[in-house]
Amino acid sequence: MREIIYIQAGSLANYTGTHFWNTQESYFTYGEDESIVNHDISFEEGRDHRNESTLCPRLLAFDNKSKFGTLSKFVGAQEDQEAPTTWSGEIVQHNQGPIPTSEYHARLEEGADEADAEPEDLNIRYWSDFSRVFFDPKTVQMVPDTLETAEGDWNMGHELFQRYDDETELMDGAFRLLVEECNNFQGLQVIHETVTFGSFTNSFLTTFRDEHPKAPTLTFPLLSPVLPTDVDTSNSASVKKAINDALCLSNLNELSDMNIPVQNLSHWPRGSWKDDLHFSSQNIYHVSAILSAHVETSTLPLRLKDSKDDLSGLTTHLNWRKSSRFGELSGMLPAPHPLSSDMFTSRLLNFSTLSPWSPTPAPFARRDVLRGLSTDQVTAYDEWCKLSSLNEPFFTSINAPAYPLPSSFPPILTDRPHSTPMLSSLLATSSTARVISGYAKFVDGCARRRDGVLIGMEDDDVKDLANELWTVCDNAGLDDDDGGDEGPGEDEE
Repeated sequence: MREIIYIQAGSLANYTGTHFWNTQESYFTYGEDESIVNHDISFEEGRDHRNESTLCPRLLAFDNKSKFGTLSKFVGAQEDQEAPTTWSGEIVQHNQGPIPTSEYHARLEEGADEADAEPEDLNIRYWSDFSRVFFDPKTVQMVPDTLETAEGDWNMGHELFQRYDDETELMDGAFRLLVEECNNFQGLQVIHETVTFGSFTNSFLTTFRDEHPKAPTLTFPLLSPVLPTDVDTSNSASVKKAINDALCLSNLNELSDMNIPVQNLSHWPRGSWKDDLHFSSQNIYHVSAILSAHVETSTLPLRLKDSKDDLSGLTTHLNWRKSSRFGELSGMLPAPHPLSSDMFTSRLLNFSTLSPWSPTPAPFARRDVLRGLSTDQVTAYDEWCKLSSLNEPFFTSINAPAYPLPSSFPPILTDRPHSTPMLSSLLATSSTARVISGYAKFVDGCARRRDGVLIGMEDDDVKDLANELWTVCDNAGLDDDDGGDEGPGEDEE
């Protein structure tokens, strides 16, 4: 078996991951039905709240301690243990009351059917409020809330990881157990927020690489809301966040085999890609569901039964030129019916660059996953593909069943279907270099202004960071005519 271990770090990453695992749970079949995926790749045997055997994700979920909600019960027993102390005086203990069960879980426990359990008007307080899977206790990794008050502090994230690893034996304990429980561990799939868990995840991957130098990794860094092309240089917090993003991208180029940056949801553009979606851009529960649908769909071939795809093949295909470890995520949710070839231009959202689709520049590689498209929709897709000069083996596509919508999925689609047609792509193009060049130019400016003290770096280190980013841009195919001053697309909100 080729098992994948998953890493989630940060609230948005865990909201996205919760939707991801709920989708995996929807593939569970009972009786004579056969699942489309191989569950052993992503799940291991564990125990539910009744101590009965069940499947649990092969997952480490990192977040601030205050963000776990009802999952805090996993560490409750440890916290309640009497700790040794030399204090002989009076002790006054104040215990916080347990967090109430979420409305969604309460409805499920009361025996409500799937329709009644839909969280349409429910109060989602934490990402654990709508989870449909059981987690092994080692999955729950509660990090002190320090990171929440030090966003963009690269050095603090490294220090916190070191202390956390020392205190919990993370790498020699929980993570090593996950690896040892695999018959044939193939690698990591990581999704993390750069603004809060950028350097923390960087430290994790650095330690991981020392032990597993050849294991492939696929990483989805969720970038901060600060655009490098629009930073208020008088605002030290904004400068630190932009530098933090730049450091994340530069270090991921060394640590991860393929990285798919995701622009902050505050910059997702207006456009007809939203026409069949009814969501609030301020609602993390809504937005993470959209992002998760594309992350899950684009990586579906890694989990399909009888599929020969694996992390090594995916990362090698996107980086067949062996020059760039950065790619892009794009997609269409839902795929409208009727669908014409010219609708792909307006309906496809590129989460990495936020630029509208264009046949030029042609991608170096592309991997499409079609889900539940009708014959007419596939015909429109085929016509659209003819606009690109990319052919096999640099271009691949597969057809899979429609994307399932469990009752935990927010009601952002019209008529609340049980599944929806959609399209997701992972691709490698020179457009990614234009985004990274925005960070390179910003860091260049910091070096010229000698902002090292402001951002906690030596001036020479700032210059080295700028040079490393320009090298990434060159390797990714940045042309002189590309400009290099673009951030996200021109029609962002």
